[in-house]
Amino acid sequence: MNLQEFVIEFKDLHSDGQNQEEKFINAFCEYLEANELFTDFKLSYRSQLGIQANAYAYDRDHNKLIFIVADYENFHYGTSVSKTIIQKLYKRALKYIKKARTDLVNVIEEIAGDYPLAQLIYELDYEQTEIEVLILSNRIYKSNASVEIEVVEGKEIVYQIWDIERLFQLVNESQGVEAIEIDLTQLSQKSFSMLRVDESSNDFDCFVGYISGDTLATLYEQWGQRLIERNVRSFLQSRGKVNKGIKNTLRGEKEMFVAYNNGISTVAEEVEAEVSTDGRLYTINKIKGLQVVNGGQTTASLYYTKKDDKVDLSNVYIQIKLTVIKSREKMNMMTSKISEYANTQNKISDSDLKANHEALINLENLSRTTWVPSVSNLKSNNRWFFERARGQYLVDLSRETTPARKNEFKKVNPKSQLLSKTDVAKFYMSWTQYPHKVSDGGESNFKAFMELIDQSIVDIDTAFYKQLIAMAILFKKCDDLVKEAKYPGYKINIVTYTLAALSYGKGNQIDLMDIWSQQSVPEKWIYELARLLPITWEHINNPPVSGSNITSWCKKEECWLNYQEKLKTVKT
Repeated sequence: MNLQEFVIEFKDLHSDGQNQEEKFINAFCEYLEANELFTDFKLSYRSQLGIQANAYAYDRDHNKLIFIVADYENFHYGTSVSKTIIQKLYKRALKYIKKARTDLVNVIEEIAGDYPLAQLIYELDYEQTEIEVLILSNRIYKSNASVEIEVVEGKEIVYQIWDIERLFQLVNESQGVEAIEIDLTQLSQKSFSMLRVDESSNDFDCFVGYISGDTLATLYEQWGQRLIERNVRSFLQSRGKVNKGIKNTLRGEKEMFVAYNNGISTVAEEVEAEVSTDGRLYTINKIKGLQVVNGGQTTASLYYTKKDDKVDLSNVYIQIKLTVIKSREKMNMMTSKISEYANTQNKISDSDLKANHEALINLENLSRTTWVPSVSNLKSNNRWFFERARGQYLVDLSRETTPARKNEFKKVNPKSQLLSKTDVAKFYMSWTQYPHKVSDGGESNFKAFMELIDQSIVDIDTAFYKQLIAMAILFKKCDDLVKEAKYPGYKINIVTYTLAALSYGKGNQIDLMDIWSQQSVPEKWIYELARLLPITWEHINNPPVSGSNITSWCKKEECWLNYQEKLKTVKT
């Protein structure tokens, strides 16, 4: 898939119908979240009087705020955007931050979409908080020129620019299909020798040793994000505290790097090696399917330090563990466990860490083989498409070589039936009555979902999959009803609490398999959802302590427990 095709398909997939700008921003942010630029983003719209906000993500653990603004031009999708517009967006973001630091929270209504953001900026420890502006665009920033970084109340506010072309590059890198095959004899004049761990296994061989920083940087230069796709995240830029430390060590104490750094963990499909006479030392000549599953930040930082700062890495060394997984059947499971158990230097999102979890692999396989029931006498001709890794849909579509084949793919896999990992968690947790978990954000809710799956004795089989799709259909119908009702804010909270309320009151009467068979919600349950909406709205907007933040209130289990008590008094 080239850039032009990607732009067309991305627009078709994510920005049709109403609220096109919101759909674009939400989709763009989901891709960035899946690659660990941030976690648990929230849409937060305001555009007036020279200020603008579209979304944000706040990492309390690392005290970092990602402030997101967007350039969206529906009729100029994929065309060029000027530096002037990018600079203007950056300034509008800074003006919002300045306004929020003073009185914005006091002049907008509590039900305003950006009220939680304004309140957050007003109350946070500004001096200790790192703030970064992300500028998104559905156009192409061809000049790629820097804009001048400005200071707000003594704090330098850095930025990143993500246009549609950069997103295209990210999707291609993280979903590449070409196997990585490395000939180390051609790559470096230094031999790459490792000790083989004595304990042999039919499933894997394990080697330990060290690799030169120059070689590792060259590998990243050649393969980019592909080299760390099983690490399932992108380089976090050098502004993060860990990556700053890596670069500072390379600039000033590179001879100490091997002592200070934890090293990297890698997996591969196979190696070609020469063994020494004692049978333990191996000279690795070729590697197939190499992946850095822990240490992606080290790998990328080496490359960028060499590229940007012209640091000589020939005498920099990194510890490396190489696990050659012989069993194709166990590749995903073992890689997932290695990623999970290895010490990490930067936070990895739980949805990415669990991408190779057996339950998600089963869901992916079921989604490719389970067809939607036909409502006529004809055979089934479409299915739901579960993305175990963000971007699978677009990449699979790109593999179709003709317009006719692409159209057939879309017919078989309608974009309205596309599901992500966090979507599935949202649907399941709403129906199983954890609306406070869903309200806590995509990543937090996904973690809770995976914990439930791990703890339960539920089989991820065809019956479970069909019931899960029925939950998705119910959630989407409730979402439509909320849109039609035009509530001014808190949409996700209204939807998840309403669906949980329906499950709480009527769940034993609702046949999920019937919803699957019909691929629609029966009228009597649509009526029940509509009846519950104003009750939900009234409940979440009246926390026990007057003036409490509504978003925070919805995240508390107390909010759901109180709602259950209220539902007992409501006429059915």
